[in-house]
Amino acid sequence: MKKGIGFRTVSGILFVVLLIVFTAVGAIMSGKRSLSGKSDSSAPYLEMQDTLTDTADVPCKSSDDSVIWKDGWVRYNGEIYEYKEGILTFLIMGIDKEGVNTAESGSLDGGQADFQILLVLDPTTKRIEIIPINRNTMVDVDVYDSMGTVIGTTRAQISVQHGVGNGAEESCEYQVRAVSRFFYQLPIHGYAAMQRDGIAALADSVGGVDVIVPEDNVTPSITFRKGEQLHLEGDQAKLFLWDRDQELGGADRRLERQKVFLKAFLEKMVSTVRKNPAAITGIYSAVSRYVTTDIELSEALYLGSTCAGYTYDSDSFHTIAGETVEGEISDEFYADQDDLRRLMIEVFYEKVDLPEGN
Repeated sequence: MKKGIGFRTVSGILFVVLLIVFTAVGAIMSGKRSLSGKSDSSAPYLEMQDTLTDTADVPCKSSDDSVIWKDGWVRYNGEIYEYKEGILTFLIMGIDKEGVNTAESGSLDGGQADFQILLVLDPTTKRIEIIPINRNTMVDVDVYDSMGTVIGTTRAQISVQHGVGNGAEESCEYQVRAVSRFFYQLPIHGYAAMQRDGIAALADSVGGVDVIVPEDNVTPSITFRKGEQLHLEGDQAKLFLWDRDQELGGADRRLERQKVFLKAFLEKMVSTVRKNPAAITGIYSAVSRYVTTDIELSEALYLGSTCAGYTYDSDSFHTIAGETVEGEISDEFYADQDDLRRLMIEVFYEKVDLPEGN
């Protein structure tokens, strides 16, 4: 098995809670308007997929009135769906890079986005949905010139896209574009990325995280046994999230550990902040130097207030089906496009209730 080109992991879980769930109470409407205007598109382009849609104007007539096909509607399994109004999506990244976050002008080594999740805030159901993205997912990665202009694409793991930027805002923006394109031009309203060295500080800021190992795994630095209960602090947390074996599917097995840690961290964070709301300040101070984000204060305040009553549970985690194969350089994950479209409908769309008789 060939080794990956330095592909390791980190967890960008911090802003799932820090900036989105528990920031403050009291909505700031300017933050809401700002978030809504951040995405390049207003809805995904699922209508471009013939297997899902009817792109022509299709009249849907009933006995007493008629409904005309609307832009953005999607036909799936005989039903019509539309993109949920007010839904917000954020890209949370963990970057395979040591040290604190700094921009490196002219560099093409911005670090791999080894950990990626989409955090979805659904005002319709008042739920938080989480979509982990396999770092080896094969996509068309943009190639940029020195002026930041796209000059072509190359087929590579989606985690590579972050590395062609400056390691800070530029890299994050490149990664957002790549992820949005993979999800059919899904609107993404903000991002947060954390350097690998932030893991220890993140875990320690809540007094450590308790997890149960999901499966046996032997990595270069540590052996994990299925069912083993671990209390993760400092470098132990870093190893749990970072280290992986070099056999086929090593990144997949690590992703399962990352999901376990994410769920446990969120639960610990909820408990900590409920007992002491002021704890959020200490957590932010502990990790802020490792983080890059475009979420502004007014936006964070709005998100904190609106998400105070949102829920999440084990059903909040969604998996994209696919196959991992051994590539020429490293593992390659090929997403099942039918399953990806199903997930898009399940998470981001709602059924259109047409008049009876249609």
